[in-house]
Amino acid sequence: MTVEQDISPLVKTVVVPVGVDRAFEAFTAETSAWWPLFSHSVGAAAANEVRLEGAVGGRIVEYGADGEIATWGTLSDWDPPKSLSFSWHPGQDPSEAGQVTVTFDATDGGTQVQLVHSGWERRGDGGRARLSYDTGWDFVLGKYVEHAR
Repeated sequence: MTVEQDISPLVKTVVVPVGVDRAFEAFTAETSAWWPLFSHSVGAAAANEVRLEGAVGGRIVEYGADGEIATWGTLSDWDPPKSLSFSWHPGQDPSEAGQVTVTFDATDGGTQVQLVHSGWERRGDGGRARLSYDTGWDFVLGKYVEHAR
């Protein structure tokens, strides 16, 4: 018997108690300050920085003391401070990349940040990977919320 795996887009929403401009800047320009590289990176302990090259075609790159460790994805949309989209394949084959879109909308008390991660059907382990990312994005976005205050 085969069990159907859920490959629908994963949607995560958080609210940060800052304006839209600040929320976007914290997410994109200060990623190294909040991303848990020790546990959510290709290089683990060897990773010390991640940078988003802020323009369409720019990469998201993980760095260590000896330089580049891995490309995580490529920006396909860059519309500060409203949204960004990028392929997502940290340390994996780009042909199996998912797609992540992050939007920033003003709300009472701050900014609602919504992350949509789709494209699970391109991965050989789509349903299993989605399950792992379901909790992984919660953890990572929790670190972002703590930082963006």
